[in-house]
Amino acid sequence: MAWRSFLFSVILFVLLIVVTEIVLRIALCFYGYPFLKPGNYMCSGFYPTIKEMMGKDIRNDDAVQDVLILGGSVISTPWSNMEVRLDTILRKKYGNKKKFAFYNTAAAGHTSLDNLIKYKLLEDKRFDLVIYYEAINENRANCIPDGDFRSDYTHIKWYCDIYLLQSHPEINFTVIPYVCDLAMEGIEDKMSKKIYARQEQVDPGFAKFGANIKTGSSYRKNLKNIIDLSRKRGDELLLLSYASFFPKGVKLTGEQKDMDYFAGCHYASPVTIWGEAEYVKKGIYVHNQILRELATKSKTHFFDMAENMPQDGRFFCDVCHVSEPGAQNFSKKLATYIVDSKLVE
Repeated sequence: MAWRSFLFSVILFVLLIVVTEIVLRIALCFYGYPFLKPGNYMCSGFYPTIKEMMGKDIRNDDAVQDVLILGGSVISTPWSNMEVRLDTILRKKYGNKKKFAFYNTAAAGHTSLDNLIKYKLLEDKRFDLVIYYEAINENRANCIPDGDFRSDYTHIKWYCDIYLLQSHPEINFTVIPYVCDLAMEGIEDKMSKKIYARQEQVDPGFAKFGANIKTGSSYRKNLKNIIDLSRKRGDELLLLSYASFFPKGVKLTGEQKDMDYFAGCHYASPVTIWGEAEYVKKGIYVHNQILRELATKSKTHFFDMAENMPQDGRFFCDVCHVSEPGAQNFSKKLATYIVDSKLVE
């Protein structure tokens, strides 16, 4: 009788685990996690711009010139169709001599850290050229009291969630440990009343903290890791300084009247989604200086887009997003540099 009781207990325990696993997987599905492979949420949920690339054989030793674009919204598909513009220009230049495949992973709000994570996730891909363009979104991470800032950006919930998922490689086998950690983190946050900076826009009450550009060392570390990774993989890397337009003698406030100084695009972002205008400008300058320094030290390909974009409101929808004339100017100058430097030879 004892062994039957023990066997029954084991079977009951296993059934309980299986039912719990199924229920939790179904619950995660409501948040967008795939049922069979919830770990794929890293691509489908956090970084959907790389989702379609995961199953492709991308190599830098064949006839196709594969180009990866890393960045934020300015060069993303919805905002500028940068990959289409570059493809059109380069095809006209090379005709049938070369074939190109562009992979634009740039997305709104992405920082140097997001771009590093995306590049790491593409570990089995090899590109003929990687283009990096981003230096403004980091400013949101500055908008938090100095004592609450974290160099790994865990003072932004978005990155806490990413790190948590990364810490559970067993998630496709069982989601129970992950869900338990997720629940515990939520409880701890509520009990400790943890302060988070917002990932998509700045809390007006925290904008003043953006005066201290705390992200410099983090930006440097993330960019250095991208440089090192490109060299390890044998990918050519092109860094671009970040172009912006802050009208001289004008105090931008984030109100609609700011748009009088720009191109009048259908879509435009108030400067306040990154913080107070003067601090946003300062942050871009700091990040650009770091980028230039790293490009020089590492002898990485570099194009000074900040110096090559006209300081003219007709070329900008807001302080960073480019208008149609701006996008044309941007893509033509970038393509010219790529051709002149023989980066796709």
